[in-house]
Amino acid sequence: KFLLNNMRTPAKVVGFKTEFRTEYPIEALREAVINALVHRDWNSSNAILVRMFGSHMDILSPGGLLRPLEIKEIESNDYVPISRNKTIIEVFGKSGVMDKRGTGFLRIREAMKKHGLPKPEFKEKTDYFLIRFINPAMQNIPILEESKLNERQNLFFEKITQEKITARDYIKITGCTKRTAVRDLNKLVNLNLIAQMGPVTGRGRYYLIKVTKSDKR
Repeated sequence: KFLLNNMRTPAKVVGFKTEFRTEYPIEALREAVINALVHRDWNSSNAILVRMFGSHMDILSPGGLLRPLEIKEIESNDYVPISRNKTIIEVFGKSGVMDKRGTGFLRIREAMKKHGLPKPEFKEKTDYFLIRFINPAMQNIPILEESKLNERQNLFFEKITQEKITARDYIKITGCTKRTAVRDLNKLVNLNLIAQMGPVTGRGRYYLIKVTKSDKR
């Protein structure tokens, strides 16, 4: 329900009917969420994360891949399924929540292709396994070049998890002063990496993230 409520759902007129199409295929998102629940590391206190941006959506599961499984094997669909949570898999399978074991990634790719979207990306990032669903509008998103940013700004893009931020958020992440935060944020605005919203000065000013560190190409 959260994903449905927060995805864009454009309308298209077909004949005498209006059809609504979700930004990403529900089947693919369902498989990704189930994968995150079933294969996460339950010894970790980290939560499953769903991050939505204009360019993409990320679903992150704590714990990373269980070795010897590698990203390249998932991408080629040439792997033997393994799990750290066999009991959960059995329960989900018997209840009908999960389909045949080991076919989830294939179904995600097929759903994205049927929806006319690029293949999902699979990554490991700071003790998380990440599935990224890409929006074609990503081609118009600014590219982040780390070399143009200082250490604080790079740290900010590494740690930020929401799309809307304030100077206070920047200070909390980087530990800098308010004056330094404003100067750093103004530079990011000039680089077209964030957009300043609200009043030019004073209370109520905030910023929208246009790109994240993981968008770097």
